[in-house]
Amino acid sequence: MYRILIADDEALTRNGIAEVIRRRCPRWEVDATSRDGKEALLRAQVFLPHAVLTDITMPHMNGLELLENLHGILPEAKLLILSGYDQFEYAIQALRLGVSDYLLKPLDTDKLVSTLDSLANDLDVQAQQLEKARYLSSRAETAGLLELKSYFHSALRGTDLPQLSPAIQALAAGSSYCCVLCRGMQGQLELLNGLLEQRMAPSMHKLLLQLELPAKLGIVFWSPPGEKSDSFVTLNHMLGSIAVQCKRTAGLDVQFFIGSMVNTPEMLKHSYRRSLVARDYAFPENTASVTSYEDVLESSLLPCKQIPEQLERDIPTAVICGNRAAFFQGCQELFTWFCSEGIRDATYMRMCVVSLCYAILRGAREKESISYYEFTNFQMEIMAATSLKELRTLFESFAQLRWLRQEARVPPRRTLTDRVEQIVLAQLSNSDFSLDNVAGVLYISPNYLRQLFKQETGQTFTEFLTAKRMQHAKMLLGIPKIRVSDVAEQCGYADPRYFSVCFKKQFHMTPSEYQASLLKQE
Repeated sequence: MYRILIADDEALTRNGIAEVIRRRCPRWEVDATSRDGKEALLRAQVFLPHAVLTDITMPHMNGLELLENLHGILPEAKLLILSGYDQFEYAIQALRLGVSDYLLKPLDTDKLVSTLDSLANDLDVQAQQLEKARYLSSRAETAGLLELKSYFHSALRGTDLPQLSPAIQALAAGSSYCCVLCRGMQGQLELLNGLLEQRMAPSMHKLLLQLELPAKLGIVFWSPPGEKSDSFVTLNHMLGSIAVQCKRTAGLDVQFFIGSMVNTPEMLKHSYRRSLVARDYAFPENTASVTSYEDVLESSLLPCKQIPEQLERDIPTAVICGNRAAFFQGCQELFTWFCSEGIRDATYMRMCVVSLCYAILRGAREKESISYYEFTNFQMEIMAATSLKELRTLFESFAQLRWLRQEARVPPRRTLTDRVEQIVLAQLSNSDFSLDNVAGVLYISPNYLRQLFKQETGQTFTEFLTAKRMQHAKMLLGIPKIRVSDVAEQCGYADPRYFSVCFKKQFHMTPSEYQASLLKQE
């Protein structure tokens, strides 16, 4: 089945065309929900159509603007124009955009059916070519390829290049080279190789390389001299179409990162480093299917946007005052602001979170603060976050630690207590956890650990563990609509009734009563 998206501001027209296609073109799946160009552009990114049929005159974004924007998202989509205006200038502009056909209203349904049948036949041929390319690429591991792999591995690492045989040397001589990293296709080398073989220009060559972590999968491209700029544009379009094909057929979210074009194999190490810069610039959630080093360079020169003053003020205040609901609301607004402002720089977003953590520390009283060791660890983890989701989770964990310290009113911890607490916090949901487990992790005899712990904290280990579980329970009960039985399980209590008894003994109210008191405070 192939997919076609229809965009027209007249519902009768959209639905009528869709009905004709469903009845007479069984190889096509239809999406006829888009009322204007903006809706169609958003829908195309989800539906990933093989063809787009659009009216020219639509509100918000006309058909020609839509097709122009679609080039970067669906570089291989077949484009069809539908218009009630038989005007030469529209036809000329449409042809410049690579439109496959120009249909007039009232629509000749026989011509539409013929056009779609022809497009489907072309797509069938492409699919057959892909299978052939995949078949050939799976049998192409020749001695010459092994020689090239060793050569380009050395070039990317910047080590001495091995001597090439005359035939291979002639293949790579005088070319322009480029390193491209790929994310999302581990274990799919045959598919990637076939797609590359199918879509590459005849003058371009490629070689897939399994690289060391963290790059994992890289591709070296080279093409004849004098085609450097053309090769770069061709590479962008080709990789974009491959990313769409992987998403459409295999559900893979594939991203490519292009380093700079260089003139000699010795310069490939610079192209590789720049492809790493392109890969690490943005979190995966904010990354386009194809990103080049030059894209990143231009983005990094844009004016730096500042966090709204209200968020800078309200988020630390919410944490310091123990207002969990206000903090989570502010956190949501912060990450929504990142997206709405089009901020892609991952390092900047990490620094924003670290800055807010500093603001929280500045407002903390001494007995409620955390140690240098803890904050340094948090800062290192935040600056190493690899996704927006991970960054947000770390920020929330920082706030939760602050709340735990705020409620426990514990003095600054000493070395042993710090290590024990770290182990305990990781095992709060384990109902069988005991001091013996801690002793095994620390390589200290249980009796000696029991003595040292009592001496340092004035508590037995059981009292300490129970207090931590109760503190964690209190924090969890602040989450809206959470069940008491789930809190008991996450705090290491197999029996919810016994958990309620322990909680009431500690806080002089049942977990349900505590939840109700939080709702009243809000």
